[in-house]
Amino acid sequence: MAPFFEQTKKGSFTNYAENAQYAACVQEPNGLVIKVVTPSVGQHEAPIISLEVMEALKETAPNCNWVVIDLSAVSVVSSMGLAMCLDIRKQAKIQGMKTALFGMNAHLRGLFQMMRVERLYKVMHSKDDLKALIKG
Repeated sequence: MAPFFEQTKKGSFTNYAENAQYAACVQEPNGLVIKVVTPSVGQHEAPIISLEVMEALKETAPNCNWVVIDLSAVSVVSSMGLAMCLDIRKQAKIQGMKTALFGMNAHLRGLFQMMRVERLYKVMHSKDDLKALIKG
């Protein structure tokens, strides 16, 4: 089986997530972007996304400083989805990386604020801020 990411000759990374069901992980120069591609992150999706992301985290470059969870395609997150975000943060922290959330709609922002989870992440709202963060 091919590694999740394979370094090309120019030093950039290629996404090998063709088998990924619910998350596309792409390594950028300064960060790993996890694009959740399902509208609902619940009991069924959260464990699968976690496995996909943990594989990607194993393959990150040593100079990777950020893990960004892109929730722009997500409209509903259950308690299992919230726990998944916390697990990703925990693993990123173990590897010396910071975490950020991007693309949350008003409902998700309210949920993360109510549960006091948003304070654990850098919350990004604009694509320009996201690009600046992950491009280094």
